[in-house]
Amino acid sequence: MRAVIRRLRSGERWWAAEVAFRAGAVVFLGLAALCLIQLERSVDRPPAHEASLAEFAMSGAGVVLFSAGIACLIEGPGLFRLVPYPRTWLI
Repeated sequence: MRAVIRRLRSGERWWAAEVAFRAGAVVFLGLAALCLIQLERSVDRPPAHEASLAEFAMSGAGVVLFSAGIACLIEGPGLFRLVPYPRTWLI
């Protein structure tokens, strides 16, 4: 496991990680779409009602899943790449 983490942090291209992150992104985006479709359906229910706790949770889950999916799709395993920062940032 340490070798995998070390490889991800170094930023080395690794096809297995690329495929895994892109597949995870597709899953996240699909789940986000399902959450948002269900929310859209709940808006059109006949009796006017206040938003329930489940609807709030579903909207939050949709936002988090969409954000994670886009990050994994665009950046892939580069999310774990170490980024150098200036020494003056340390407090």
